[in-house]
Amino acid sequence: MNEFATYEYVVERKNKGSNKLKPIFFIVGYVVLALGFLIFAVTSKIGAPLVALAPVALWIAVFLTWRYTKIEYEYSITSGILTLSEIYGGRSRKVITEFKLKDCYRIAPLSEFGKRDEAETDVTYSALADKDSPNAYFASYDDEKGRRCVLLFEATEKALKICRFYNPSQTKITKVQL
Repeated sequence: MNEFATYEYVVERKNKGSNKLKPIFFIVGYVVLALGFLIFAVTSKIGAPLVALAPVALWIAVFLTWRYTKIEYEYSITSGILTLSEIYGGRSRKVITEFKLKDCYRIAPLSEFGKRDEAETDVTYSALADKDSPNAYFASYDDEKGRRCVLLFEATEKALKICRFYNPSQTKITKVQL
């Protein structure tokens, strides 16, 4: 069995910066929804049944939206194809990008990502827990639409070994903490 056949790694996004405000905005939205529902119920002619439905409507709103405050990134490598997915609240998954490691122009530590690389990039995908991660790497590739893309990801020793296996000439390996 090939030790490089399948690999998965999940990174939980930390709530820092603008991500820190997201849960607060959702809570404020829930309060506004509940107050609006109650004000409508009190001012309408059929108020009593609507007041009884307010908790149910609020529960539905929380159930459908709260998952977007807890996002995880999963990257999996299967037979040389890296797939990045976002996982919302541990329940729903959305594939963000997918590419072959052998087609990467460069896989290196994020500290080596320069102004020239940034200027050539059309799309940037980030799967980092936070911007200052010590294990941050980037992979530069072209997607199926011909756009130059860069994936920022948390590297592990095994992930880097797999990258080197599928694309040895373009992969730079450094010591990582994971």
